[in-house]
This record gives sequence, structure tokens and C-alpha cells, in this order.
Amino acid sequence: MKTYLECLPCVVRQALEGARHVSNDQTVHEEILRRSGEAVAKVDINESPPVLIGEINRIIRDVTGSDDPYKEAKETCNQAALELCPELKNLVRESSNPFETAVRIAIAGNIIDFVVDPHADQSNVKHAVEEALAAPLSAQTLETFERAVHEAKSILYLGDNTGEIVFDRLLIEQLPTDKVTYVVKGRPVINDVTMDDAQAVGMTDLVEVIESGSELPGTVIPRCTKAFQQRFDKADLVISKGQGNYESLDEEDKHIFFLFRAKCIVIKKALGVDVGTIMLVNSRSSQA
Repeated sequence: MKTYLECLPCVVRQALEGARHVSNDQTVHEEILRRSGEAVAKVDINESPPVLIGEINRIIRDVTGSDDPYKEAKETCNQAALELCPELKNLVRESSNPFETAVRIAIAGNIIDFVVDPHADQSNVKHAVEEALAAPLSAQTLETFERAVHEAKSILYLGDNTGEIVFDRLLIEQLPTDKVTYVVKGRPVINDVTMDDAQAVGMTDLVEVIESGSELPGTVIPRCTKAFQQRFDKADLVISKGQGNYESLDEEDKHIFFLFRAKCIVIKKALGVDVGTIMLVNSRSSQA
């Protein structure tokens, strides 16, 4: 997906909110905003939005001198999600369709996003889960997804955010785990999952976890390591979490199921859905 003009003022807003999230120093805010404005002015709109957002994150790292300015907030998100985990496990266990319930909960976890809301916390996660359990979702796409999972010999599961990774575990536990490889970022970028997060929530005890090498809040294949590109090419099926991954992979010639919440007007225009809609999109079908 290309970067739309509507993305540009949104990214500037995100830069300011991100600056305020990581520092109380007005001069730091100003420097981040000025440099972000320069990056926006030079943007290649044929690139996907995560490329520009990744550049903004690099600016925040450079100005603050912190390689992981969201570290404390990420740890808080993981811990809060782990505290919710037993209750969510019960929802899956007691469901008449555990696979569908786990899919819905995994999508609900996509609410944890510092790009959309730099002050995101777990206070509304339970409400998001309730909404996701009741929201319309194509039965046909769910059936196709479950069939693809069981037919695939190898599955790449692309992680998105901290906190959300705990929700991913609930879905992965419903998959043939010996076929699944979970993918994290190569270094900290906003609140996207890294190997440290995978270890902290026990994902590394459940399935193989690898790094994509990406420093972007998405999966832009040419920006990933050659080793990851080879794994991506060889995978029978890709499960992609989050809007950033959708924006960067929607044109890839690959069988991908995208799980995310529609978070902005650009996605609303592209997919014809309301902001906040839970999405299960099959890359090989026009039906979501």
C-alpha cells in the first residue's frame, strides 16, 4: 500500500505525540517535530506508511539518545496482558468454537498501539475483547483460514505489538505449533515486539521465534534480512498481525491472512469498512 496524502498530517501528529510520550523537554519536542517535518517533506509516497513511520521512530531515537524509548511502557503492556491471560484462556477453553474465539481475541489485542494512541494501556482491552467476540466476521473466511492452517506445512506468524503478543499466544495454542514460527522485529521500533518481549511472555517456549531484521513498524520485505526473506518465500502460509503489516504486505504475491483492527480513514477507504472494524482478510480473496 502506498502512502496517501492523508497519512502525512497523521504522521506529524504521531511524531508530536510520540515526542511527548518519551520526554517532558519542550526543546526535545521541537527538535523531533522539526526533523519529522523534514522527513515528511521528502517522503516517497510510493513507499508504504511504515517506511515513513520508521523514519520518525529513528528520529525520536536519535534526538532522545535512547535505543528503546518505549521500553518501560512495553514492559507494562506485556505485564498487564499476562495478568488478563487466564481469563482470556477460559474464554477460549469454554467456547463452542475455540479457534474462532482465539482469532477474535487475537484481533482484539491489536488495540494496543502507541502509533494510534501513544498513551495506550489495558484499561479498555476487556471492552475490545467483548466487541471482538460479538462483531461480524465472515464465516467463510474463518473456515478458509482454519483449513489453510491445517493444510500448511510451515506457517510464519508475523507479530505486531507488545501486550498483543500475549493475545497471539492464545491463537497460536490453537494452531499446530510444530509448524509455526513467530516473527519479531530486529530492533526496537515504537512498541513492536522484539525477541526480549517474546522471551518475557513465554513465546519462545511455545514455538520457534526469529527476527525479521526490520526496523520498521511493518514488514517491508526488501528491508528485512536475506535469511528472513528466504523463510518468508518458503512458508506455505503467513499470518500477519496489525495494520502496519497489512499496509506493507497487501501487494505481496503470497498466501497471507491479515488480522487487525481498521485504525484510520485510509484503511476505511481502501477496504470500505468503518474505523474500529475487526478484520480477517484473505490475500487470495476479495472477501474480508
